[in-house]
Amino acid sequence: MNPSSFIYTLFIPAQREGIHSPEFDVPMPELRPAPCRYLPGFTCVLIFLMGLGIFMLNAVPANSQESMTLQKALQVALENNYGILLQKNEAKVAGNNNTVGNAGFLPSVGLDVTLNNTINTTHQEQFSGTVKDVNNAKNNSLNAGVALDWTVFDGLRMFATKKMLNILEELGNNGTKIVVEGTVSDVSLTWYGMIQTAKLVKVAREAADLSLQRKRISEAKVSIGSGSQLMLLQSTVDLNADSTRLLQQQVTLANLKVDFNRILSRDVASDFEIDEFITITKPLPFDLLWGQAQKQNTQLIAARLNQQYARSGVRQAEADRYPQLDLSAGYSYGTLNSQTGFLKFNRSYGLSYGLTLSYNLFNGFNVNRAVKNAKIVLNSGEIEVQDATLSLHASLLKTYQEFQANIRIVELQESNVKVARENVTIAFEKYKLGTLNDIELREIQQKLIDAEYELIYAQFEAKKAEVEILRLTGQLTLPE
Repeated sequence: MNPSSFIYTLFIPAQREGIHSPEFDVPMPELRPAPCRYLPGFTCVLIFLMGLGIFMLNAVPANSQESMTLQKALQVALENNYGILLQKNEAKVAGNNNTVGNAGFLPSVGLDVTLNNTINTTHQEQFSGTVKDVNNAKNNSLNAGVALDWTVFDGLRMFATKKMLNILEELGNNGTKIVVEGTVSDVSLTWYGMIQTAKLVKVAREAADLSLQRKRISEAKVSIGSGSQLMLLQSTVDLNADSTRLLQQQVTLANLKVDFNRILSRDVASDFEIDEFITITKPLPFDLLWGQAQKQNTQLIAARLNQQYARSGVRQAEADRYPQLDLSAGYSYGTLNSQTGFLKFNRSYGLSYGLTLSYNLFNGFNVNRAVKNAKIVLNSGEIEVQDATLSLHASLLKTYQEFQANIRIVELQESNVKVARENVTIAFEKYKLGTLNDIELREIQQKLIDAEYELIYAQFEAKKAEVEILRLTGQLTLPE
């Protein structure tokens, strides 16, 4: 029991009922005596002061809960989410690979240096009859050279390759946007799901409070002889049912906070406070949204980039039908020192250069086969773009219709909740006067609960559709 409950128990009269769980704040039916009524005045005052001191010490928590907002959550997710970090690394690799050198535009330059040393013992007999013996003759040679190789023309393959590298970099960046959109969507929907559940907790608590009030009225009637035990038991059963529903909603909210922390890649046990406001923004007309989706939808952009990549693949395959021209140049330097043989010393250096033209006359029709396969891949890319466009149109249209319907449902349920609340107020007054029985009161109360639940669900579904519309039209970004 917390300190405030302790003080409340001491001084509230015996007819008070319903203690509160310190963890879930669920009203539970229980009669609590007021011990202070049976103690001397001085002792009662002393206990009151002790309880008040304990309450004041606990009134200010040591560590207040973190105040969380959607914008703050999105910033944390975009910085820490592992999926985004991995995709960013892949995009960086694609960017690093997108160079003219990797495409084949630049030459290659190499340096070779070779130093050889030998020690030989030789015995030579010449045709002239001269005999020459040399023991441990030392020979050494040094050869160094710089070589340049440059493909000047390769059938425009290098241009197609550079285009493909550009597309791969764009695909990497677009892939990052796709992962970011997915993360923003997950964080946003989980956030609004927590708000929805927090509202359901509030509704469940109000329902439990109404049931507790009804039970108190039943007990009062039984105590004066105008009520029945059956009426009291039924009100107790309904109170327990509402308290159970409250507990379930509170556990659901706690679990949603765990999931939310996991998405943010932080300690899953971190607790935080959230606001309970869901602002629904009406979207643009459908035609304008469809125009934005065709230009900005990341999945459609990815399909188009894949089509462009396949088109460059055709050009790359067709490059084998053209000749290849290579330029080579070099500069070499060499020395030789020998104690035996025909030359005692030799030095040479100079420039070399040349051109090589190569052309594939026949290779078993493999070039034609490669070109045909590349064109098939291109055709598949075109089909994927058409399919992605049609799927996007269908998804956007269905989501837009769901959004419009939920907006209308929210308006209807807001009116319904207002009427249901007034009905419950009137019903309780009649119940106190005895002109309304338990079943009728419970039915009226249940209609209020149902109306509030339907309103909360409609608000969440409308916000969910709004987030999806923003994602489909490429507008799901970090809020201002």
